[in-house]
Amino acid sequence: MDMYDVIIIGSGVMGMSIARGLSQSFANIAVIDRDEAGKHASYKAGGMLGAQNEFTKNSALFSLATTSQKLFKPLRDSLLEEVGVDIEYLNSGLIKLATNHYDNKKIEQQYQFLRQHFASVERLSPTDVQHMSNGAITSKHTNGIYMPEDNQINANRYTKGLLKSLSNRHIDRIYQTTVTHIESIKDGYRVETRNGAYYTEKLIVTGGAWTGKLLQQYLPCETVIGVKGEALLVEQPDLNLNITMFLTNGCYVIPKLKNRYLIGATSYFNDYSVGVSNSGKSWLKSQALHYIPDLKNGKIINQWSGIRPYCQNEQPIMDEVDKDLFVIAGHYRNGILLSPLIGELMSQWIISGHRPKQLYDFQIRRDERNEM
Repeated sequence: MDMYDVIIIGSGVMGMSIARGLSQSFANIAVIDRDEAGKHASYKAGGMLGAQNEFTKNSALFSLATTSQKLFKPLRDSLLEEVGVDIEYLNSGLIKLATNHYDNKKIEQQYQFLRQHFASVERLSPTDVQHMSNGAITSKHTNGIYMPEDNQINANRYTKGLLKSLSNRHIDRIYQTTVTHIESIKDGYRVETRNGAYYTEKLIVTGGAWTGKLLQQYLPCETVIGVKGEALLVEQPDLNLNITMFLTNGCYVIPKLKNRYLIGATSYFNDYSVGVSNSGKSWLKSQALHYIPDLKNGKIINQWSGIRPYCQNEQPIMDEVDKDLFVIAGHYRNGILLSPLIGELMSQWIISGHRPKQLYDFQIRRDERNEM
C-alpha cells in the first residue's frame, strides 16, 4: 500500500499553513478536505489581525497572537514572490467601541492591560472617535480604544495564496472527499473516506468545527463546537472610512478596497446551517448604521456565512492525542491571525518530535480524553 509521510485533514488556513511548513522536510504530503479548499470559515473571514482587540489579560494565547501578527508582512511578501498573490495587507488599525455604559468599564480595563504591552494604544473619547474616523463613526456617549497595530488582510486572497503555494510545492490535494473514520495501524494511520482509504505515518487533524466528530475516540463530546457567523459586503462610494470599527457586542465594519465595507459577524452557537438569516442581516445592518450612518445608502453586493470552531473559554487545542496523531482546533475568531505561527510551530514539532514550549498550555487534560 502507498503510505504518505503526512496527511492533513482539513484545508483551512491552519491545515494549509502546516502543510506549507512541512513541505521543506517531507516529500510525500496530502491534504484531504470534504469540500474545495478554503471555502468555509477561513475563506469567509473578516481578515482582522486582532492581537490587541481580542485580549484583555496575559496568556499563552495572547503571546502567540502578538508574535503571529508580526509575521504577516513577510508572509505577504513571500506569497507574492512565490505564487503572485497579493493578500492585501492594509495598515487600517482598529477602533474598539463600547456599545453601552456598562462596557465603558470593560474598555477602560482593556486599555489599562494593553498599555502595559503597546505604547501606541490610545484611549478615545466620543469626540476623538469622530475625528479619527473622518467623521464617519458616531459613538455618542461611549468610549473607545485605538489599536494601530491591529491591521487586516483579505482572507479570501490569503486562502487562495496558500492553496497556490501548496500546488507549487507538489502537495497532493484530495478534495470533495469526506473522512468517515480514522484507525491506528502498525507504523501509522488508516484514513477511511467515502472515496477509499489512505495511509500515513503521521496524521494532523485541522477539521475546524467538525474536528470533534472526526476524533470522537480521542476528544470528549462537545470539546469543539461550531459557531455560525454571518457577514455582509457593502459598497458605498460616499463613505470615507479607512479604519476598522469593532464593537464590544461583536459587530464590526472593516474597510476593504474599492469602497467596500465588510460588516460582520453574528455568533450562533451549535448552528451548522448555511446561508444568511433575515434576523442576522437585520442585526448587522442596524448595528453598523447606528454607528456609521453613512452606510445607509450602501449597496449589499454579497453576503455569506461560515462556521467557526470554538473551544471552552476560547482556549484552542494543539496537542498530540496519540503517537503521531495531532489535533489543531478551536481557534474561533483568531484562525487567520494565528495561522502563520501555528504553521511554523507545528512543523517544528512534527519534524523534531518535540513539542514547542509555546504550545504547552494547549493540551487536552488527560482526565478529559475519551479512552478507546
